[in-house]
Amino acid sequence: MAYNVKILPTAEQEVDDIVDYLLGHGIFTARHFLDKYRSQLQLLQSGVVDYGLSKLPELAVLGYHACLVNSYVMLYYYDNEDVVIAHVFHQSQDYAALVISRNRFELLDDD
Repeated sequence: MAYNVKILPTAEQEVDDIVDYLLGHGIFTARHFLDKYRSQLQLLQSGVVDYGLSKLPELAVLGYHACLVNSYVMLYYYDNEDVVIAHVFHQSQDYAALVISRNRFELLDDD
């Protein structure tokens, strides 16, 4: 089953920030990241792969799946026929805590 890929603004901003950072290490480094990112998006869109729920229980319970993009973790979830790219973090970050704190902030912001 093929999916529509939707990229949340948070993920778009995170990818932009990553590319800006990687450009400081050279255009080929940034291009390599973008190529791998686009490749992962195509695989998810095709429905051929599903990397499974995150190995971090606090993210798995929220329905987040995870896949690697070089040294980065892309978090996504399914919403009917959509695969939604929510975040992209460096593996060294405490990305579970970042996601949870952002979710809390969004809940407070909705009130």
